[in-house]
Amino acid sequence: MKYRTIGKAAVALLLAAALLFSAVGCGPQAQTVPETSSSSAAAPEPADSPEESAPEQEDLPVGVIAETADTITYDDMLAGEVTIQKRPQRVVVMLNAVMELWYMAGGTAVARIEGEDNIPEEAKGLPTIGTMSTPSVEKIVSYEPDLVILVNTLTKNREIQPALQEAGIPNISVRYKDYQDFCDLFELFTHITDQPERLEALDDIQAQVDAEIEQVQGKPEQKVMILYATAKYVKAGVQDSVIGDMLNRLGAVNIIDAEAANGQSMVDYSMEKVLESNPDVLFIQMANGGEKAEQNALDEIQNNPAWQEVRAVQEGRVYTVPREYSTLKPNARYPEAFAYFAEKLYGDAS
Repeated sequence: MKYRTIGKAAVALLLAAALLFSAVGCGPQAQTVPETSSSSAAAPEPADSPEESAPEQEDLPVGVIAETADTITYDDMLAGEVTIQKRPQRVVVMLNAVMELWYMAGGTAVARIEGEDNIPEEAKGLPTIGTMSTPSVEKIVSYEPDLVILVNTLTKNREIQPALQEAGIPNISVRYKDYQDFCDLFELFTHITDQPERLEALDDIQAQVDAEIEQVQGKPEQKVMILYATAKYVKAGVQDSVIGDMLNRLGAVNIIDAEAANGQSMVDYSMEKVLESNPDVLFIQMANGGEKAEQNALDEIQNNPAWQEVRAVQEGRVYTVPREYSTLKPNARYPEAFAYFAEKLYGDAS
């Protein structure tokens, strides 16, 4: 999925040149529309009927190829070009964090993945179709969904997509790894639900996030490391992740080379690299395992003498990130998450 972040200078130029609407941070990006010739120069073009009318091309969300009053044609990473109906009524979302965002955009669901996190109040009583790692295609099909929203970064979601296609179940796959994806998905979902007024909530979130980023401009550079912890292992988190992206936007430098990660959100690390880079701040991201994951990371730091030579450890700047700001995806909590990381990086002065 392509990004469509627009800088402030670009926004100003667009406003001055064409009076186009644009939002700061992760608002819509203008797309070029080829001109079409009229079939008759003399005869006026007939007005489009409501059924045929569609948003202007520059208003289309990222990934959308075309839109009419009732359909959206989407460039799907898994299935290629797919066309789905707007205003679906029987939806299954294959990641609860994405379902929470779907509800923010005015959607509803008929079933969900097991779990207690990121569940909208209205969805807590829904039947479940398995866990994130073991979804049941049979159960999904039994609810006769008119749309299944898959997450293309999840292995099991990629595996079941052909079965859904074969069963004739409409589906799309989306990416959600960072703040830009959140903005893009929010906009896409409001087009699918046909509730553009819901974008006011996104405008408010963007304004608060932009304010947090603006406050730390010019602050001394902070080197950071993310320890991605489970109950079984501890690895290093990279920039292409929820936390990594927020830290980057706030001006911090991740000591783990994103290119060396080869597209992975976590990688093995060496103490030699840690000591060489000497990060100012360590952030512990808890994956599955909760307190056991946190303790695993803390034990690794405490039991390895080499860690005691790291500036972040010496200065007591080791922080366990609340899961709602990381693994669970912040969604409406993005302003709180950015404020949390800004304070840990730069103190109350941020």
